[in-house]
Amino acid sequence: MTSKPTAAHHAFCEHHPQARVSIESLSSAEIRHRLAEFELDAAMTYLDDDTRGGGLRRLPLYEERYVLLTPVDGPLATAATARWAQAAAIPLCLLGPRMRNRRIIDECFAADGATAAPAIESDSVAGLYAHLPGGRWSSVISHAWLHMFGVPDGMRVLPLEGPAHGPRVGLVTGPDEPPSVLAAALLTVARAADVRQALDEFLRT
Repeated sequence: MTSKPTAAHHAFCEHHPQARVSIESLSSAEIRHRLAEFELDAAMTYLDDDTRGGGLRRLPLYEERYVLLTPVDGPLATAATARWAQAAAIPLCLLGPRMRNRRIIDECFAADGATAAPAIESDSVAGLYAHLPGGRWSSVISHAWLHMFGVPDGMRVLPLEGPAHGPRVGLVTGPDEPPSVLAAALLTVARAADVRQALDEFLRT
């Protein structure tokens, strides 16, 4: 089973403590191919056109919202919110352009007439977070990452002005019928977890 850790993933492990879970970070193309070849039980990804067709099952979980993690003593120290153009003007650490998330936020920068030129790029969220403590760089992240990784010391969270909701994120499983035992169990847990509400409540706090 491949996915990013979520409330649904943690609940799955609690309900099925004997299950062995392997988590990988893959491109959209790799996800489609490996699901079609029955090499994955499930994946967590963006539910855009790349996941349509091919017999793949899709379960929406939440819509991404974007926030800026920035130093408490940085250029936006007193701001209540930030524009995308303001975020583009400060030193950034972002995911690399191969990642779907980066391409989405680049579109958001462009919509505000800006282009991000990050000082550091990473192919993983963990890599981004490793560079944030210390107060030198900021990063644009999905609100779901706050639930998983928290706010690093010396950083603050600023909502980014723009669309209230970004693209949908959800679970995708392969074309096998019936689905694999692991996939069916994960889908059952995910439906009961109400990930959208859990993330919205976390963001409000």
